[in-house]
Amino acid sequence: MAFFILSAVLFAFCVYIGFLVGNTLGGRVVSTKDYWKLNALAVLVAVLLAFIVAQLPLLYSVVIGLLAGAIVGLKMGFGESVGIWRAHDKMFNVNRGQRDVAERGVGEERRRRRKSGEAGPDLISVSGDAAKRDNEARKAR
Repeated sequence: MAFFILSAVLFAFCVYIGFLVGNTLGGRVVSTKDYWKLNALAVLVAVLLAFIVAQLPLLYSVVIGLLAGAIVGLKMGFGESVGIWRAHDKMFNVNRGQRDVAERGVGEERRRRRKSGEAGPDLISVSGDAAKRDNEARKAR
């Protein structure tokens, strides 16, 4: 019984650690191609870790937890529903913003701006006389 309890605790802890690592790396990725490369890297690292811990059954949950957390963290850090995640998000009706980004195709541009530190596009433009009237109204109060 203690084996199963320790295995569950290790699994939960490693899912959290894997999520943090994946979220950090996913936030740095710009293109979908790089996103899939990081997913492949996560699987490769999990396979290598599985070979290392092959003789220690308690640590199997560590490998699976790290992989699961990293894959979900990559998706959340990437900020767009791609691949099988698109079907998952649509079926469970979650991550509406990420689905919208994928449908409009503006995710790569937004991630490139975020990575370079550029400001986003202006959504409301206030110029000329309207801006001047706003400033005068504030001063008058």
